[in-house]
Amino acid sequence: MFNFLSPKINSFGIDLSDLSIKIACLKKHGGNFYLASFGRQEIREGLIVNGEIKKEDELIGLIKEAVKKVKGRPLKTKYCVASLPETVSFVQVIKMPLMDAKELSEAVKWELEAHIPLSKDEIYYDWQIIDDGAKIQKDHLDILIGVLPKKTVDPYLSVLKKAGLKPLSFEIEPIATVRALIKNGYSDSPIIIIDMGAKRTGLLILFRQAIYFTTAFSIICGSSLVDALSQDLNIDQAKALQIKMKVGLNIKHPASRIYKTLSIPLLDMAKKIKNYIEFYNEHLRSLHGDNRSIVKIIFCGGGAKLSGLTEFFSQELAIPIEIGNPWINIYANPAEEIPEFNHNESSSFTTALGLALRNND
Repeated sequence: MFNFLSPKINSFGIDLSDLSIKIACLKKHGGNFYLASFGRQEIREGLIVNGEIKKEDELIGLIKEAVKKVKGRPLKTKYCVASLPETVSFVQVIKMPLMDAKELSEAVKWELEAHIPLSKDEIYYDWQIIDDGAKIQKDHLDILIGVLPKKTVDPYLSVLKKAGLKPLSFEIEPIATVRALIKNGYSDSPIIIIDMGAKRTGLLILFRQAIYFTTAFSIICGSSLVDALSQDLNIDQAKALQIKMKVGLNIKHPASRIYKTLSIPLLDMAKKIKNYIEFYNEHLRSLHGDNRSIVKIIFCGGGAKLSGLTEFFSQELAIPIEIGNPWINIYANPAEEIPEFNHNESSSFTTALGLALRNND
């Protein structure tokens, strides 16, 4: 989505979040991909806030540094595919009558006005027909539309260009996440994917090739869990982070103070997930004519590294929980062929890897 140039030029993925820059570049050898370059650059708090760029000049310098310091092969291309936060995006599946391509293009423009509280001059938008693989004959078209305000996109475009890069396209985080975690981008059952980042958590509902719902919340995320430990145990942030990563959630010891502290916000998160499952059941699953509810939840992002996370949510939600594998569309045997790259860190690079796959899918 949101292409600016030819989508088939060799490029790398760059994921800009509130607290870090992550880069991933894939190359092909024979018929398989391999990770040629990757890197991570921390961003101090305040440069990007809730997805909005606040300190452009400092961010430009950090992007240049991140590109220069990648591990593996040096980056030989300036072309990139960049992420944009789902907090300011609008992604929705809409139904349209059967019509030819030219009529559909015009009809989508008019349909946007019914769904978006901004004028067409204030947004960038893209859309695509969903070929969901259903065998039944439909009397309508399912259209996936994605919308972003220009006031959000333009600063990212400016920063990347001033850092010497050439953005080929921008992509909303949930779309890159699906490309990274779901084999060939297709799920034959309805699933939820939850991306737990440092400053916000994103949730999406996927069925077949369509994202039917996205949302994001900052109340429960990686840093909020650290804050909870810091306040409850009266320790500094660094020590709280260390405890979070080393101890985590041990459901065998639910009486421990650490478990109780972490479980309070996570129980709230479980309640939110239940509400989204109910919302899907009541309002969304009728869109595709399949009556099944959510069959599993996949976690990714830095927060997915929390020990005991899958067991905790499996117990609370009574639904299968797994940690996503961002190498599933990269390596022929993704469970075995993880590169020289901290295995736990792989989940943090989910979006960057999905972006890197953008011009190779």
